[in-house]
Amino acid sequence: MSNNRLHDYWQLFICKADKYSLQWIFQELYADLYRYGLRFVDNEEDIKDAIQDIFVNLWSYRKSLSDQVNVKPYLMVSLRHQLIKLKGNVRFDLLTSDHEKLLKEDVPLDSMDPLVKKTIISKVNSLPERQREILYLKYFQELSYQEIAEIMNIQYQSVVNQAHRAINKLRQDQQLCRLQWNLSY
Repeated sequence: MSNNRLHDYWQLFICKADKYSLQWIFQELYADLYRYGLRFVDNEEDIKDAIQDIFVNLWSYRKSLSDQVNVKPYLMVSLRHQLIKLKGNVRFDLLTSDHEKLLKEDVPLDSMDPLVKKTIISKVNSLPERQREILYLKYFQELSYQEIAEIMNIQYQSVVNQAHRAINKLRQDQQLCRLQWNLSY
């Protein structure tokens, strides 16, 4: 999906109240929003309800929405706020399946020794919450640092700095370095 196409559908939705454009946006971004929601809450029904509420609200308030938004980050921010509204304070975690993408090796987590797998997951989840979320948005949602800054409501440079710190911390972790060395032999 291209950002231009998404933006075109957003403009049709806002400017012409085109419900089919909103439906297309829903279908196009639902899976990404759902996966993002899973990082905050583990109740799948709460996530589905929150996503549904976002799109109902978009339709209800379409006349007051700007046609010049970065759609995916805008909806991710909306989902975060909706989940906080539903569940109170939420904590961001990466899931076990997400850690495979953070590894440089071609070794899937499923085939790893359970102790190695547990160590990797533990190390990533020991990062500060903000750093975990930035890594997820950068490497799993493939968003730019600017888009991440918009979603998290922080400065661009803060996003870059936090991502750099998280990656450096993982690289410098002695236990992970030993695991990486052991995996390569």
